Amino acid sequence: MTATPEQHDVVTLLTADHHAVRDLFEGYRTTTDPELRRQLVDRMTVAVVRHSVTEEVHLYPTVRKALPNGDRIADEEIEELTEAERILSDLDAVDPRDRRFDPLVRELMDVVSMHIRGEEDLVFPELRERLTPEERMALGLRVGEAAAAVRGVPPVSPEGPGPGRTLADRVREQLTGRTR
Repeated sequence: MTATPEQHDVVTLLTADHHAVRDLFEGYRTTTDPELRRQLVDRMTVAVVRHSVTEEVHLYPTVRKALPNGDRIADEEIEELTEAERILSDLDAVDPRDRRFDPLVRELMDVVSMHIRGEEDLVFPELRERLTPEERMALGLRVGEAAAAVRGVPPVSPEGPGPGRTLADRVREQLTGRTR
């Protein structure tokens, strides 16, 4: 029997994603172990790409329709997520002992933190105002189903990563069937 995702307001679900990523950032800040830092960055990659794809597919079409200046807001948020994925792809090729690693992670944290602030300060309050609780719950169900569908899916195929494919590429491909 397959478990179905619990139904939650979309804002609650996406805010929980934000908290999980912040926790990964804090874990990174509190360790100096290179192997643990690599593991944390890999977990950040999976979390950020999953969140990004979920928002692209489910949240931003609603933002475009429901919010004044929705197209501009969605485009800006997607641009930030695209930048975060670019940084994650760059990090994939850098050893955690390399002097470039920490500055890239700090850049990632800045970009993702800006994205989170934009959503939590602007997008989510607007959604609460403009969508009914039922609409937010229905959107939350779709987001929850998408997240549940990818939980437990390993971000690497048994055949290996393939030439020139980063972890972010592989996660996105597993979620969408295509790379960016």
